[in-house]
Amino acid sequence: MKKIALLIQILCICVPFSLSAQQIINGQVSNSSTSEPAYAVSIHVKNGKEGTFTDDRGRFQLKTNRPLPITLYISAIGYESKEVLVNNLSSPLHISLNLSPILGQEVVVSASRTVQSKLSAPVTIEQMSSKDIRNAAQLNYMDMLQGLRGVDVTVSSIGFTSVTTRGFNTSGNTNFTQIVDGMDNQAPGLNFPLGSVIGLTQLDVDNIEVLSGASSALYGSRGLNGTMVATGKNPFKYQGLSVLVTQGVNHINHKKNNDPVPTSPYYDWAIRYAKQMGNKIAFKINGQYTQAKDWVANDETNKNGPGTALTDPNYNGVNLYGGATSTDINPFLEGALQGNPELAPLIEPLLKNPNYVARTGYPEYGYLDNRAKLFKINGEFRYKVSTTIEAIASATFGTGNIVYTNDTRYQLKGFKVGQYRLELRGDKWFFRTYTTQENSGRTLVAGPTAQYINESWKTSYDGGTGGWYPEYTAGLLNALASGTSLTDAHLAARTLADQGRAELGTPLFNRLKDSISNTPISQGGTLFLDRSKLYNAEAQYNFSDLVKFMQVIAGVNWRLYNLNSKNTLFPDKDKPIHVKEYSAYLQLAKKVLDDRLNIATSFRYDKNTLFAQPKLTSRASLVFDLFHQNYLRLSYQNAYSFPSNIQALQNTLNGYNSYSSGGSSLLLIDNYQFDRYPPYTLESVQKFQQSNDPTVLQKFKFDDIKPQSVNAFELGYAAMLGKRVMIDVLGYFSTWKNFIGYANVANTPGSDDYNAFKDHATYVQYNIAFNGGETVNTYGYAASISLDLGRNFVTKANYYSDYLKNKNNSQINNFNTPHYHFNLEFANSGFGKKQVWSFSTSLRYKPGYYYVVSGGLAAGQVPSSAVIDAQVSYKFVKARSGIRIGGTNITNKYYSTGIANPRIGAVYYVTYAYNIF
Repeated sequence: MKKIALLIQILCICVPFSLSAQQIINGQVSNSSTSEPAYAVSIHVKNGKEGTFTDDRGRFQLKTNRPLPITLYISAIGYESKEVLVNNLSSPLHISLNLSPILGQEVVVSASRTVQSKLSAPVTIEQMSSKDIRNAAQLNYMDMLQGLRGVDVTVSSIGFTSVTTRGFNTSGNTNFTQIVDGMDNQAPGLNFPLGSVIGLTQLDVDNIEVLSGASSALYGSRGLNGTMVATGKNPFKYQGLSVLVTQGVNHINHKKNNDPVPTSPYYDWAIRYAKQMGNKIAFKINGQYTQAKDWVANDETNKNGPGTALTDPNYNGVNLYGGATSTDINPFLEGALQGNPELAPLIEPLLKNPNYVARTGYPEYGYLDNRAKLFKINGEFRYKVSTTIEAIASATFGTGNIVYTNDTRYQLKGFKVGQYRLELRGDKWFFRTYTTQENSGRTLVAGPTAQYINESWKTSYDGGTGGWYPEYTAGLLNALASGTSLTDAHLAARTLADQGRAELGTPLFNRLKDSISNTPISQGGTLFLDRSKLYNAEAQYNFSDLVKFMQVIAGVNWRLYNLNSKNTLFPDKDKPIHVKEYSAYLQLAKKVLDDRLNIATSFRYDKNTLFAQPKLTSRASLVFDLFHQNYLRLSYQNAYSFPSNIQALQNTLNGYNSYSSGGSSLLLIDNYQFDRYPPYTLESVQKFQQSNDPTVLQKFKFDDIKPQSVNAFELGYAAMLGKRVMIDVLGYFSTWKNFIGYANVANTPGSDDYNAFKDHATYVQYNIAFNGGETVNTYGYAASISLDLGRNFVTKANYYSDYLKNKNNSQINNFNTPHYHFNLEFANSGFGKKQVWSFSTSLRYKPGYYYVVSGGLAAGQVPSSAVIDAQVSYKFVKARSGIRIGGTNITNKYYSTGIANPRIGAVYYVTYAYNIF
């Protein structure tokens, strides 16, 4: 009993002591200019670890065990920092912050995996903040990337934008890395970034950083063309309910712009809710839905020559599908001559030259479903284990219907992608594991499906006297016999052979399309069944507490690709293919010369189980502080890329006797038997067919594909001039080795006699990934200037240029970029009485340039474009809402970012925003 009484006495003493020891500080922070609540402001105990953030109404509550008086340190980007002395807790604090210029204050993380000033970064880096996104005229942050210095994009459709830097621009770029909240955002099977498909929602972007050029030493394989690092909003920092509703219209004046889609509505709705529960727990939920009638690719340029559908019987339009089936009808003419020698006056003149005829193709509009839909949802839960350790669990899921361009146009219908993460992080370390899982849904492959539709309603040749080509030949001779000109005779022959054709939209066409596109490639259809998965685990530690004389960061990474396509994309008929990667990296940095010179170097070791030899990459940089906020930087970066899973292992039937193939010997020798049946370049085969001269045939030199690499040097200068002018200039030079490109080749399986090429039914075409033997160089330069004009007016301009030297003409290298870009922005984030008005406008100019699509889909000149986006906004302060009226490409002058991609017109919109941070 005495012990219990003693325990009660101790509790009575301790409890009041503990209660009195914990201080609860309440307050509110506002903008001194507008009296609006200041959200996401950092509130920290000076020289302590306790801290919190203001919520969406500027309120905060900070718990600390320190006795009064306490000094709070108040800070946020765009505001002057402030210290507040707290002597008593009798009433909530009311703190107002003065605005400060943002230029030169930006901080970045991705350049060196540590927080540092953007000005002092060792490599070129561009950044977008949530404030930039909030005031932009573009509809989404992926569109905003086009205005960043050094960044180029290919827009395949609404919802699918591929990003790159320093040339090599193409849809589905496997040499550009996209990191979202620490997770590689690539498709596990196809290995290219998924853009915004499972990226951050529009309301959840905290910041985006883009590293230009080589970045493998920090982020691993496939970082040759650059890396984009996107960070979502921390629910402890950004709280409350936010809503963004955009209603727009596109395809304006569609007939004038040769756009087959009538004027249509555009919808984009986003919602975010985040809540902190006590000091330990916070969560957020995000959702976004986009729906619109997509832009349509309708380039009718003939890929087989200068003629049109009316003048060239071998016409095959860029965005007409099915015309890839082409044959020389001379054998049918010879058969007709043998059956009726009296036709000699008509036939013999024709036999002097090849007479290639293509099947009739289908235009994209009415064939591919242009109803674009994207839905993604994200949830995240955070738990503070201690003041320095945090546990994070997140899940992101995306689905929808979009189109992207590769070796043909692909209708991604009902695709599903999920990304799930568990992470534990401290102030010096983190451990992260995540998985990405994809389901390709009912993807329609435009070119091969159209070819199969043509073969289904009428076979090209049935082996006897029937088929489309025999009918065509008979119609041609009948028309010539009646005195019709050769051009008109070909048109009459096509009309005859196309009788009974499955026309777009008819029950017959829809039945054939559905049957073929829903039958797996392995069973004679065109559906690929990609159910691949990626598993990743990584850890990093900053040894700054243990190593005092320099900064030391080290990390390890493990990754597993589980390739599962049911023999439709990879040779995985029996079981999924497992590809593993192992990595370790070390980064060292040291400041010397009174901390004015920062010397840094990074090393990374990577091993991929498909390849015998590991890769060691490195980066070294010098950043010299010339004087206050003036920095000179010099860097060397070595980057590499193991061939992507597609580049190594793809084995996809891509039409009649046509394959898209990786460059692994597993395919080239084991599957295609190139060692027994030699491949020749497709161009030389076609010359042989026309000339019957075997000397024009050129063998394709094949070898097992291997990693490609680049050595890049960059010299740059960044500075703040006064407090309102920021400049950055740079130049770079890169040397590429074992450059991976594509070549179109052909062989005759079952025969090594080149004469077999004369029979179009016996040879097979391949689009092969391979390493070029030449050393390829790229170089370029760039400059940017940002001006703070005062009163919230800001203007920015940038210019950049990229060039390719020593081009390997035997490869399709995807260096699809103009020699220069010019971008200009002018904006104001708050003007008028109480600063409730704002606006922004931007201009993007690109001259015309030559563009080649992988897989031989198309090549040609992309016209120059000058795109203007603009918006004006009004803020309802008391309702915490705003209205924006704007447009993208407001002149409605249609433009394209690449051959075979759609032409993009204006979108005019009205946006309602509630509680947008």
